[in-house]
Amino acid sequence: MKRRKERVIIMIKVLFIAPYPAMAGLIDECKKEAGALEVVVKIGNLGSAVPLAKRAEQEGFDVIISRGGTAKLIEEVTNLPVIDIHVSGYDMLRVLTLANEFPGKKAIVGFSNITLGAETITDILEIPIEVFTVDRAEEVGPLIKDLKDQGYSVIMGDVVTVHNADRFGMEGILIQSGREAIYDAFHRAVTTYSFYQKKQTEIDLMKAILKKAAPDLIVLNAERTIVYEQWLSVSPTLIDIAALPMEQDGHLDSKSIINSGKEKIKINLSVHTIGGDKYYLYAFSKLEKSIEESFVKVEHVSQLPLIIQESEEMKNCMSSIKANMKKTNWALIGESGTGKGLVARYIHFMKHEAKGLFAVASAPDFLQLDSDADKDIKTIYLQGADSLDSSEVARLKRVSNHYSSRGTDIIFSMQSENEEAFELHTARIYLPPLRNRNSDIRALAAYFIADSQQQHGTSPIKIKEEALETLEKYQWPGNVAELKALIYDAATAEKGYVLSAEMIASLLEPKMEGELSVPEDLLQGTLEEIEKKIILAVMEQEDGNQTRVANRLNINRSTLWRKLKN
Repeated sequence: MKRRKERVIIMIKVLFIAPYPAMAGLIDECKKEAGALEVVVKIGNLGSAVPLAKRAEQEGFDVIISRGGTAKLIEEVTNLPVIDIHVSGYDMLRVLTLANEFPGKKAIVGFSNITLGAETITDILEIPIEVFTVDRAEEVGPLIKDLKDQGYSVIMGDVVTVHNADRFGMEGILIQSGREAIYDAFHRAVTTYSFYQKKQTEIDLMKAILKKAAPDLIVLNAERTIVYEQWLSVSPTLIDIAALPMEQDGHLDSKSIINSGKEKIKINLSVHTIGGDKYYLYAFSKLEKSIEESFVKVEHVSQLPLIIQESEEMKNCMSSIKANMKKTNWALIGESGTGKGLVARYIHFMKHEAKGLFAVASAPDFLQLDSDADKDIKTIYLQGADSLDSSEVARLKRVSNHYSSRGTDIIFSMQSENEEAFELHTARIYLPPLRNRNSDIRALAAYFIADSQQQHGTSPIKIKEEALETLEKYQWPGNVAELKALIYDAATAEKGYVLSAEMIASLLEPKMEGELSVPEDLLQGTLEEIEKKIILAVMEQEDGNQTRVANRLNINRSTLWRKLKN
């Protein structure tokens, strides 16, 4: 014989806060038929009920029942569902019948839960009683005083109404809730608790999923007020809420990174609109220590870098970048100081916008990486790729192909092209030296003046025409980086608003003298000996980097090696 599964009855623990003592006795009678409700009755009205409500959750209650202004007040101090006892038509008819025996002008004063029903009944039955609605308990006293001055003598309402009527020497009649209203409150407590439990289960499930998917997060509303937060591995003290990125001018920073002492914290931002209101969800995670230490820098490129391109040479360079946007392996080839780092960040932003991080590393250090880079790093910019030997180049090919397969861009920074270092699918971008893009100098100078003012608070806002002409005559062996340093030096030294030709000339003069000065012993000896001396002098200036030496002398590395050997 099949055994019948026993039904488990779950008792719902209810705190019933009665606003007046007479109701407590009635509740005790009614709770005998409360079924699955375990009802505890306590007396409290308005402010005196607040401490009871605050302790209710800790004491294991599931639902609170109260009435009128008291119910409204305790809703603000508890997370438990609060059932407001309705004032039924029977309750209202009882008090109106009772009040009808009293002489003089009569009025009903109370919160909307009482007055709405009262107005309906007095209108239908054409009972000559005025009804007044209040929003706060503090309004009751002044209103009753005014009614007394107008000749009213009988006031009906809640506990606070009766108390104030007594205070002003008027007849106060309490609108009491009968059995019907209490039974109705019991019924609504059961249905509300069931709904509440279902929603609470859903919320607990969502919290469990969130802990798994994003252990550390915070939700802010549009006023930057915390709506929800959870912290498991990241300390909330590391996060400056006021500095968190939000939507600005239609652009959304979806990924960012912040430095917090010795740790770098990644931020992933998503925006959700619910009920017409915007909410900002920030998920935090630590950048892995081993990964972080393998890179010179991990950063968030928050806006598209400005590339000055007035010259045909730079326009051609930018056209080449746009034509290769689908590629993931890049080689930026150009002399030191031509702006390869800026162009790398430009490529990163154009491809990924604010949806990924940008990392900088030296090629030899990158080859020592014993695990994959963080999944949020979408571009890796490698410096010194042209200094690797053939075995390192072969390894770099394999590593870059691995990252390309997972959607990460690898950008090599090189001073001269090495055909062996790249596969055919590598995008080669040639950055012209500043001496070949003379028509960019004016725009670059203006940009650096403005940047110096914003970053360092320098005074100059303009450069004279003669000063610009002086800049255009110089060959700029250090390229854009040298021009930037010179403009910053000039802006710092100049206390006025205009950079003069004299100021620029005074900073360029030592550079030009250095270019033209030739040591006395350099030109002594045979042509071969002079050539060797020049090569060794350049080797010393370039710290023995043969790639850079060959690039400066406009010869290939094999020729340089042969001349050094002779």
